Amino acid sequence: MIRTRYASAAALLGAALLLAPAAYAAPRKAAAKTAQSASKKSKASSRASKVTEARRVAVLASGPHADAARDVLEAELARRPARYEIVPESAVRAAASRLGRDPTQPAGAAAVASELGLSAVVVADTSTVGKKQQVRLTVRNGKDGKALASPPAAKPATAKLVPVAVKRQWTALERGLQKSTAPEAAPVAPPQPPTPVEPEPVKPATPIAETPAPAPAPKTPDPEPIRKPVAAKPKEDKAPVREDEPSVTEPAVASAPIVEGALGVKLLGRSLRYKDDVFGVLRPYTLGPDVGGFALPGAPQVAGDVTLYPLAAFQKGALARLGITGSIDQSFGLKSTGSSGEVSYPTTAREWQAGLRYVIPFGEAQRHGFEITGTYGMNTFRIDAVDGERPLDLPNVEYKTAGLGLGVRAALSEKFDFNFRLGYQHPLDSGELSTDAWFPRMSAGAVTGSATLAYRLNSILDVRLKADLRRYFFKFNPEPGDPYVAGGAVDQYPGLSLQLGFRY
Repeated sequence: MIRTRYASAAALLGAALLLAPAAYAAPRKAAAKTAQSASKKSKASSRASKVTEARRVAVLASGPHADAARDVLEAELARRPARYEIVPESAVRAAASRLGRDPTQPAGAAAVASELGLSAVVVADTSTVGKKQQVRLTVRNGKDGKALASPPAAKPATAKLVPVAVKRQWTALERGLQKSTAPEAAPVAPPQPPTPVEPEPVKPATPIAETPAPAPAPKTPDPEPIRKPVAAKPKEDKAPVREDEPSVTEPAVASAPIVEGALGVKLLGRSLRYKDDVFGVLRPYTLGPDVGGFALPGAPQVAGDVTLYPLAAFQKGALARLGITGSIDQSFGLKSTGSSGEVSYPTTAREWQAGLRYVIPFGEAQRHGFEITGTYGMNTFRIDAVDGERPLDLPNVEYKTAGLGLGVRAALSEKFDFNFRLGYQHPLDSGELSTDAWFPRMSAGAVTGSATLAYRLNSILDVRLKADLRRYFFKFNPEPGDPYVAGGAVDQYPGLSLQLGFRY
């Protein structure tokens, strides 16, 4: 019985000795695992905080489809609010204007990013290169302005295809955005401790024995009259003007040119046709190739026009767009034949006009404009005599007219401009055609029109292709006894010009 107890005690002692090291090690392993998991959680949370930190990004768009490119880029950034914070383009433009930098270039992008704390600037260029429009996207780093991503430009591009082109390049753009870094903030100087103020020394109190005797009380002066207090006017608090705050400016208005015009070569045609020629004695006239009774331009002329805006050099208001305009077309080397075709007669074709023109700009950056033009002019077509004789069946005309014209000018792209004009001219005189020898009771009118396509070579010069037409129409109102009897006539002058234009 005693042995059995000793054996049980020995067994319990052995088990305790075996389990003691394991029990001692278990808390240490658990503590190690707990510390390791806490370290992993802290690293994960730090990485998550870095990921969730949003980058400040701005979008700068230019070109004819700037609005479409800006909208789709800002929409893609807005879909990822945890990654990106959008800075308005207006803030970037204001900062660039204040700094005098171009934010689309490396130095300018870095300067603007430092001013606004941007991580990246996305530049979208939708200008025209050659004959096709393109969409070129570039991500510039906010720290140094370098291009982190610049995919190949998408061609061609229209307002409907711009969103597709941007979304195709978005993967490459986002890689660049993820590499972007904001400029480092300037170090802040630590606050200086306040300078200790030394206390003033306290004078010791005067002993009672040395206290002087009180002086005799002075006489009481007469009481002064009671004055009502006047309330002081409160000072107006004027808010200090900070130099670093951007001033609010009016939108930029495109200034009018001082002078513009063109000079070149013109091909002229003329066709004079009578209506209701009762006796069939009126001879039609054609200058240039005749196609179905319509004369094509073929006779050479020198053509030029100029418009001077005298007040544009001194102001930018409404009067700066009021111009003095003039034009002249002069033929050279023209010949006309008589009814037999044997004799050639020297012929002069000339037209000049002078008047006032006013341009009303409209559209984006005021690149387009309406025109109102009032003119007085003369159109001469004269057949000179040879050896004292000239064709008597062809009247010499000299139309003196006063008219009003309307026009529109539009910038089709970065290189091409278009101009269209339409007007009415009232003939004041028609030369021999309105004399007693031809049609003394006639009435007349005229319309003019032109279309010009210009290709800009630089900011001053361009090449222009112009087509124009002047059409005079008559009602003769004949009576018995008149030398000629006809219902009316049409005298029209088509033209085609190639000119070198200028604008300054």
